[in-house]
Amino acid sequence: MNLISILYNLIAIPLLSLVVAILKPFNKKLRERESNWEDVLVGFKSKLQGNGKYRIWFHAASMGEFEQAKPIIEKLKKNNREIFIIVSFYSPSGYNNQKNYSFADTVLYMPFDSRANAKYFVKTIKPDIAIFVRYEIWRNHLEILKKKKIPAMLICATKPGWKYLYECFLIRPFTKSNYSYFQKIYTVSEEHSAFFRELDITAEVNTLNDTRFDRIIENVELNQGKKVLDLALFGENDFVLVAGSTWDEDEDIIIDAIRQFEKDSQKELRLIIVPHEPTESHLKKLKNKIPNSFLLSQVEDFLVKEKDESVISNFLGKNHIIVDSIGKLLSLYSIADATFIGGAFGSGVHSVTEPAGYGIPLSCGPKMTNSPDALKLKEYGSLIVVSNSFEMAEWIKKVVKNETYRLQAGMLNRDYIFKYRGASENIVKEIEKVFRHNDSLLSSYKLNKFNVLSKE
Repeated sequence: MNLISILYNLIAIPLLSLVVAILKPFNKKLRERESNWEDVLVGFKSKLQGNGKYRIWFHAASMGEFEQAKPIIEKLKKNNREIFIIVSFYSPSGYNNQKNYSFADTVLYMPFDSRANAKYFVKTIKPDIAIFVRYEIWRNHLEILKKKKIPAMLICATKPGWKYLYECFLIRPFTKSNYSYFQKIYTVSEEHSAFFRELDITAEVNTLNDTRFDRIIENVELNQGKKVLDLALFGENDFVLVAGSTWDEDEDIIIDAIRQFEKDSQKELRLIIVPHEPTESHLKKLKNKIPNSFLLSQVEDFLVKEKDESVISNFLGKNHIIVDSIGKLLSLYSIADATFIGGAFGSGVHSVTEPAGYGIPLSCGPKMTNSPDALKLKEYGSLIVVSNSFEMAEWIKKVVKNETYRLQAGMLNRDYIFKYRGASENIVKEIEKVFRHNDSLLSSYKLNKFNVLSKE
C-alpha cells in the first residue's frame, strides 16, 4: 500500500465514515443502502461462488450512468453466452430501479469504500474484469482489483466536475493515482482524453464517444415502430407540439404562447404536455389552466373502446392532452412535429438528446449550461432559447409555418445524435479481447494439465 493509500485510509475513510454515521438517521436512502448492502450480497453469495462463467462486473453510480452501460451489457450478452454479468450501484435508487434488469445475472449494492469492505466485496464476487462507468472512483476497490491482477476499465470517462480534484496541488496526486489503477480509459471526446493525458496517468487513454448516444438511438428506433397514440386522433393539418418534463413556469409560458398563436393563426395546434411530476394536485392545477384538454388516460380509455376511425378523428376536437402518468415521454416524442424541453426556467434544462434523435426542432428556456448537448444544438440553430411567452409564440409560429426551417433544424438535431453511433460496439470488442485472451490462457493451462496427467 503506497503513501496516498495510507493517508486515504487513515484520514479520508474515517472522516467519510463519520459523515455517513451522522447522516444515516436522517437520510432514508443512505439508511437503506447501509442496512441492506451486505444482506443483498450474502443472498447472491452461493449463486456467485458456484458459477464458473467468465464474470464481468459493471459499477455505475446511479440510473443515468447505468443507461450508458446498458448498450454494452446487452451486446456482450447477445454475443457471448458464457459470461456472468454482475452490476453494482452505490445509490438505492439505481439498485431498486434496476434489480430486475434482465441482462444482468445479479444486481448488488457496492459497499462503502473501506479497505475491509473492498476486500470482502471483491473476494465474494470474484470478477474477471471490472468496468466502471464515467465516475465515482472507489480507490480501495480499485487497489484490491489491481493487487489481484484483475483488469479494470473506465468507460464514458469525463474530466471530473469538481476542478479542485485536479487543480489543487495537494489533491492532484491523489486524483492521478486513482485513475492510474485503470488499465484502459475510454473517454467521450478528445477534449476529455486530453485531460487524462495531461494528468500523466499510467492508464491507456482512448476516445470512443459516449455510449448513451447508442442507447438513445436504440430507443428512437424502437419507439418509431410503436403505435403510441392512434394518429387518426389528429387532423391532417394538425401540428403536434410535445412539451416534455415541464414545471410550473414552463407551463405558464407555453399556455400563454399557445393562446397568442391561436389568435393569429388558422393552423390547428395540438399540445401534448408532460409534467415532470404528474401528481394529483399538479394535474388539477394544469387542468384548470388548460380547460380544453383531456388527460392521456381518458384518451387511452377511449381508444380501447372505439375502433371507428371517423369517430376517433372527431374525438379531440380543439382539445389538448395532459399526460397523467410517467414513462410515456420518450415514445410521445415519436409523434411530435416539435418539442419544448422543460426545466430551463428552474435549475436547468432536462435532456435534449432524446427528442433530438427523432429529428424534430427543439426549444427550451434560458438555463442550459448544465447540458453541453443543449449548448451545442443552440450553436447549430436547431434548438431555440426562449425567455418569455412572446418569444415562445414566435418560435411556435416559425416551426409551424416555415417548413424549410423545421426540416433543416430537425435534420441537424438527428445528425448530432446519429453521428456518435457505435461507441458501445467498440467498447464491447475491447472487453471481449480481454476475456478471450484469458480464455485462451485458461485453455492452454487445461491442455498442459491434461497432458501431464496422461503421462503419469
